[in-house]
Amino acid sequence: MYRTGVYFGRFLPPHRGHLYQMIEASTRCEKLLVVISDNADQTREICRRDGIPEISYRLRKQWISQQIQDITHIGVRVLDETDIPVYPQGWELWSRRMREVVGEPIDAFFVGDMEYGETLARYFPESKVVLFDPARTRYPISATDIRSDILGNWDYILGAARPFFAKKVLIAGTESCGKTTLTKCLAKLYNTSWSEEVGRYYARDFLGNDETIYTDVDFSRIAHIQYEQDYQALRTANKVCFFDTDATYTDYFSELYMGHSNELVEKYIDPDRYDLLIYLTPDVRWVPDGQRLNGDHDVRFVWSVVVRGQRVLRFRCGASVPGERLLDVARREDLECLLRLYAPAHTVLIIGYEE
Repeated sequence: MYRTGVYFGRFLPPHRGHLYQMIEASTRCEKLLVVISDNADQTREICRRDGIPEISYRLRKQWISQQIQDITHIGVRVLDETDIPVYPQGWELWSRRMREVVGEPIDAFFVGDMEYGETLARYFPESKVVLFDPARTRYPISATDIRSDILGNWDYILGAARPFFAKKVLIAGTESCGKTTLTKCLAKLYNTSWSEEVGRYYARDFLGNDETIYTDVDFSRIAHIQYEQDYQALRTANKVCFFDTDATYTDYFSELYMGHSNELVEKYIDPDRYDLLIYLTPDVRWVPDGQRLNGDHDVRFVWSVVVRGQRVLRFRCGASVPGERLLDVARREDLECLLRLYAPAHTVLIIGYEE
């Protein structure tokens, strides 16, 4: 039994093979330190090359910490390699920094590849090098494999990391156009989770469907509860997760009922969050449920606008006078004024972006 062991790697991303080796190593020492080696520039380039969002060391530390949180003698630390020269020139500085990060004598290094064996023996002569399953027979996977095919290697991704990689699909549209029905059906079809619209059951359970007693606090709570509920749905998602609303809708109804914007609600708006937006047109029968505002099909419109160049993330009607054509619009305030000027009642605006 070793006193202090170290298991290090980039963990980009961490997977079940890593977790197996962490657990196995933890049975052979009183304390195991998992050390995440990170070079921010290299990480950014690797993720860009493989077509995935950047996986920061903070995310990797969070995922590993979540996964092993109840194994109390395993700790997670980070070794910053950003200013370390390319190996093999950088090994001396790396070894000094490893000693600083660990902060105590290292009795054993646990590795899955003996290519590090000679180097570790040279710079840590007092430490044993313990080899684990170099052929990867138990978990035949690598982080490179996962980055190249996220969904194909889904079962190997740590549970704590899956919300990050799950595809996010928003089902949007006007009232009573089938958003919730389609969201539930797609979730069942793909054997995965979904998140329903919080505002509906909040209005029913907390306000008795009385729209006259809404306050700013209510809409702030709705946005926060929706955010937490969406995250919980992502935690159990099977490769994809479906949502039948987002904070843009909460913001719309907040302004409709309160007559002004709500900064707390707006903080939850993230137009880049979703991988796919499916917008439904109102081509099904109106179903009155006591909460919907307008059942007249003559005023149920959908406007789709493509914005080229500068991205317009939020719309706020200002005091400026808009031009006659959309291409003349220079500021986001002008754009909303123009859209609101010509939009019929109960119109939903769908904004697309092109570089």
